[in-house]
Amino acid sequence: MTGRLACVVIMAWGFILVAVSCAYTHPTTSNDIPTSVEDQLARGAPIYKQTCATSACHGTQGEGIRADDNFKAWPLVGDEFQSRHPNAQIVFDVIRSGGERNLLALTDQQIYDAIAYQLDQNQITLESPLTMDNAFTTYSGSMSAEAQGGLFPPSDNAVIIDSPLPRDLPIAAQDERLRLQLDQIAQASAIGNNKGVFLILVIAFSDLDNEPITVSPDHLRLSAPSGELLRPQPINIHSAIEKFHQQTITPRHGTVGLVIFTLTAPNGFDQLIYDDQAGNRLTLTLKP
Repeated sequence: MTGRLACVVIMAWGFILVAVSCAYTHPTTSNDIPTSVEDQLARGAPIYKQTCATSACHGTQGEGIRADDNFKAWPLVGDEFQSRHPNAQIVFDVIRSGGERNLLALTDQQIYDAIAYQLDQNQITLESPLTMDNAFTTYSGSMSAEAQGGLFPPSDNAVIIDSPLPRDLPIAAQDERLRLQLDQIAQASAIGNNKGVFLILVIAFSDLDNEPITVSPDHLRLSAPSGELLRPQPINIHSAIEKFHQQTITPRHGTVGLVIFTLTAPNGFDQLIYDDQAGNRLTLTLKP
């Protein structure tokens, strides 16, 4: 598939997700929310059918593509897909974390439109159009909604440990220009060859004004009960969600990324702080 029909393939340790190029995007406005579920499914269908459910991507029926006893392209339908994605926001997070140019051309709402059609193929009925406001609470079938305190899709090199959930997710904070949302939080006792206590976060940024904003992990800190401010660590984790990295976002085109902090003890954290020294200081209190 080339030219106007080119698709973007995101490969992350066996997980492949395909997004449509800008040739398939529809005109957007600041209120680009479908008027009905039927409208949303009509918008999302071309994206899904022409770039995802193909023999070169996830199989013509979204059944996935096998490699020996595993998948080299995970299924888009069925229990396997649903168990790896407990809610619709996690599907969005995987897609939006990719950095390919064509993927970045899609608005956040266009991604939700495509996911809505994918959920329809999983016999998951939406009561209203899928948006950022309801994606975290949208699930059915084998989607468990039990993302809190875990890491999804699962990582094959992180040992997740049970820990009390600090607060119900998602947690969000915003000012006039920038919105920060925490979608996943998990603790691990090992990531690859690294042993210790690690806090894994999946965060999403949205640009709320009319100007581009550069976001960076250099502006992130995690406060510890001792008052110490911890920095994100460059630890290699196998995840379908890409590590958060410096980038410029624009209105309706946000970003998602994964960050890792090393803790001195389990539950040794209080707040996630984002401060770009340019007027955007956002604080997420992780504990009640």
